[in-house]
Amino acid sequence: MLSNQLAELWQESMQDEGFRFELKAQEVAVGLASAVAASGMTQKALADKLGWTTSRVSKVLHGATNLTLKTLFEVCEALNIEFDIAFDREGVRQEEIAVTQLKHQELEAMLQTAEQINKAQWQQSQSSRSIVRQYTYSSPIDLPGMQA
Repeated sequence: MLSNQLAELWQESMQDEGFRFELKAQEVAVGLASAVAASGMTQKALADKLGWTTSRVSKVLHGATNLTLKTLFEVCEALNIEFDIAFDREGVRQEEIAVTQLKHQELEAMLQTAEQINKAQWQQSQSSRSIVRQYTYSSPIDLPGMQA
């Protein structure tokens, strides 16, 4: 099924160092963009506070630049927030794979349930059509309240 293919593609992608780097870069960019939004500060105001161009702020918040720790520190200081860096070896990646597998199983169960419901509804509609056909093709004498 498609969900199997997606799960396999995800697992294969997670083996690629460049892909994992881009995921982490996007996590940082999304976190920074969320912090900016939560602060109520515009990109222009942040750029002014940092002494940067709005273009540079935009690139940082959209993950279009490889951030240094210094840049990350400066942005967080301007937003009056802290940031942490955590090292977890394989734990996080293994957890992501386990979550992906669990989601895959949940999707499979949902698809099976949907198929069963669809099949039951189809069978019910076919049964209703059969009843309608019986009454449609019956003679008027056979119908309640009708006389020939």
